Amino acid sequence: MKKVEVYILSGFLGSGKTTLLQNLLIEEKARGRKVAVLMNEFGDFSVDTNLIGDQTPLKELLKGCICCTMKDEVEIQLLSLYQEHKPDVIYIETTGVAHPIEVLDACISPVIAPYIEMKSIITVLDLTRWQQKEKLNPQYERLLVEQVRHGDNLILNKSDLLSVKELERVKEDLKEVNPFATIHMTNYSHVDLSQITQRDSTFDNKKEEVHAKKHLQVQTMTYQFTVPIEMESLIEWLKNMPDSIFRVKGFVKIASDPNGTYVVQYAYGVPTYMKEPINFPTNIVIIGSNLNKEEIYRELNQLEQSNSNKLSVL
Repeated sequence: MKKVEVYILSGFLGSGKTTLLQNLLIEEKARGRKVAVLMNEFGDFSVDTNLIGDQTPLKELLKGCICCTMKDEVEIQLLSLYQEHKPDVIYIETTGVAHPIEVLDACISPVIAPYIEMKSIITVLDLTRWQQKEKLNPQYERLLVEQVRHGDNLILNKSDLLSVKELERVKEDLKEVNPFATIHMTNYSHVDLSQITQRDSTFDNKKEEVHAKKHLQVQTMTYQFTVPIEMESLIEWLKNMPDSIFRVKGFVKIASDPNGTYVVQYAYGVPTYMKEPINFPTNIVIIGSNLNKEEIYRELNQLEQSNSNKLSVL
């Protein structure tokens, strides 16, 4: 019986996991392999699943983290993907606050073990975030280090933003944390699938206990826009995010182009947006610690009201 290959995509919020997944899916399909995806989101709405497309079998785990509350669900969904689609490979995209070994633990179950072969933990690392990890609170910094420590492959993303000396210094730093990982220097998470090394069948399960809900107080909220908004106002709102909010992602319609849908993302103080060829539900997901949800809702509602008033005047 041929086993299904399983890859775990790990990495802190905003590091480039979904971009890596999109790149790997393209390469897998070019090779003629059948791919499936298991995607975990901490909130009750997933933006990234819309970016995968409807040609790839996909299961979602929402409203929790695999490593905290949803281990049993992993077994069910992996078995479902295997039975329904018989893929050659399954990619698991974790939440940005998941511990990779906890996710691996969740995948190694007596029920599904006969059908799957764990191939690699791939950790995506935002190099600028790694350089500034001391600015994170101790729990986040420890989690970031743990994600590096347990990666079989380290995708060093945004490497073009560092000098040659800085890159060498970072690589030395990472090798001290994880001397066994294969390091890939990338931009936009571009890495050749043939360069991804495979893990040993054994693994060290001695890990620091860093769970998203218990230790990091990670919270999420979803806001649904009902009218087009001004992109300039949204970007200004994103630029003034408090430090407690470290990830925003979703889809919006804008007043200057009401027929188009734009994907909006924010991580580490940098907002970006890009037009999408397909209309998606206009929801955004906000991830952070100790969120003032009422205040966030009020501010976003004001953005909508402001544009509605302008449209009514016109």
